[in-house]
Amino acid sequence: MKRLALHAVVLLTLSACTESTRPAAPPSPQGDVALSVTAACPTPANVVVHDEAGLLTALDAAYPGEVIGLDGFFGITADVTIATPGVTLTCATPGSGLFAIAGSGVQDMLIASASHVVVDRLVLDGTQAGDSPYFAANDLASYFAENIRFTNNSVTCSPGGECIFVAGGIGPVVSDNHFQATAPFSGIHLQADAEGIDGARVERNTIVTTTPFVGFDFLAAIRVFNARNVVLADNTVAGPWANSLGPQGLSMSVITGNRVKGATLYGMQFSGNPNFPALLMLNNTLRSNVVTSAGTGGVFAKLACGNAFVGNSLQGNAGNIGLLFDATTGANTLVGNGTIVIDNGAFDCNGDGVNDPNIITGAGAVTHGVTLGEVVSGAIRRVHGITLQ
Repeated sequence: MKRLALHAVVLLTLSACTESTRPAAPPSPQGDVALSVTAACPTPANVVVHDEAGLLTALDAAYPGEVIGLDGFFGITADVTIATPGVTLTCATPGSGLFAIAGSGVQDMLIASASHVVVDRLVLDGTQAGDSPYFAANDLASYFAENIRFTNNSVTCSPGGECIFVAGGIGPVVSDNHFQATAPFSGIHLQADAEGIDGARVERNTIVTTTPFVGFDFLAAIRVFNARNVVLADNTVAGPWANSLGPQGLSMSVITGNRVKGATLYGMQFSGNPNFPALLMLNNTLRSNVVTSAGTGGVFAKLACGNAFVGNSLQGNAGNIGLLFDATTGANTLVGNGTIVIDNGAFDCNGDGVNDPNIITGAGAVTHGVTLGEVVSGAIRRVHGITLQ
């Protein structure tokens, strides 16, 4: 897929570090990119590296729990795998990080294949990476990542690829990052594999695209697929993603405090992948989310039972449509807030042979029988042999 150069300049803020600093690294030759980064490197490193060779040597020799600090912003020519449990990769000086060198064949810049791997406070430029700046997986065969943490990073996503892809491994945390995308295929993408991703937390991230999304219509800026006890909170999403948020197959989870704007289709689309017609959104709480400027409607809920919508602001979307309940919904509750609600719910959630109605109260017009465009694509994309769901 054609990779597009990213020409965006974002303010790079640096402040003094307690350690002596080296001369600033030259900008990535892959584009005019200057990313905002955290102003300090608070985690002391056991080993400090200055280039790709040093990084690979340090990772080969790493012991569980070791902290490897990057000093400088340098290029890599191949995927870098973190295979030792508990290793932390962080900055030794502010602004340090990695970029994929053009023509090198880098696919995923960093690969976490062990448990409790931490990537924190780095600048990652995936402009020339084929898939994404970061990949973690647990297939119980070759990859064994779980409880990974990806935090406080400034990331340039891979054009035509993803921003971050986590496929399996319980308890992943993706928080406090800034992602900038150009022609993205998917954004922050978490899904179950041989091991699930129960307990995933995606919090306080900012993810922006200024150019149209090129992925499937069921994908999203933030997509979490098939998990229990997920927290999706306080994220900011902007730009023409197909959907800002794309949860599917979640249960007993909380989606709260997210602010999303400008999706081509929906600010939030439940159960968008048509290849999983029996995977429900079940007993989740959605509260205090702000959804605006979506091109088709605020929220499209399908394959959904027993979810509670409380205190969400869904004004300012196409046709003043705040929420659409598909025919495959039932027993959901909504306190209306002045927008149009389309309720086509006619689903037997508990299997007793009787349809369970959605319960809608509060201000706002409720209508029935209106249908909007739905995802019909059954196309697939694979990364490391794993199909994006």
